[in-house]
Amino acid sequence: MSKRISRSTLLSERMMPTTKARTISDQELRERLQGEEPLMLAGENLEGADLEEVNLRGADLERANLRGANLRRADLGGANLAWAHLEGADLTGVRALGARFTHAHVETARLTHASLALADLRWAHLREADLTDTDLVGAHLEGVEMWKTVLEGARINHEALRFLEPHLSARL
Repeated sequence: MSKRISRSTLLSERMMPTTKARTISDQELRERLQGEEPLMLAGENLEGADLEEVNLRGADLERANLRGANLRRADLGGANLAWAHLEGADLTGVRALGARFTHAHVETARLTHASLALADLRWAHLREADLTDTDLVGAHLEGVEMWKTVLEGARINHEALRFLEPHLSARL
């Protein structure tokens, strides 16, 4: 007999932050990064991790807790950050070409001078995030939440603007 799960239960489970204790130190994480294979860190608690200038290209960080993490100038090209928690993280100068941020929580994060070209930001929560001088050309922005988001000097193509209008409460 199969257990029936309601839609509200499923949605609340998807949105719940990880509760795992942080088991990977910054040093161990950097050692694992020396390998050739993309990192598989889905659901891991990496709160406050120092990942400055780290190559996370193609990494699986789905549902990972990266709250307050230092990702300055990291390479997140093609990485999966769907449903990840990046609240208050520093992503200044990050390169995230084609990265997946669907439903990610990026509230109050700093993404200044970042490259999010062709990134999938559909339904991401960017409340009060700072995207000053960020490249969003070709990014998928359907349903993105940008309440009090700073977009000063950001580059956005005209096609993407039609998705932003209903959700935009940002300073341009």
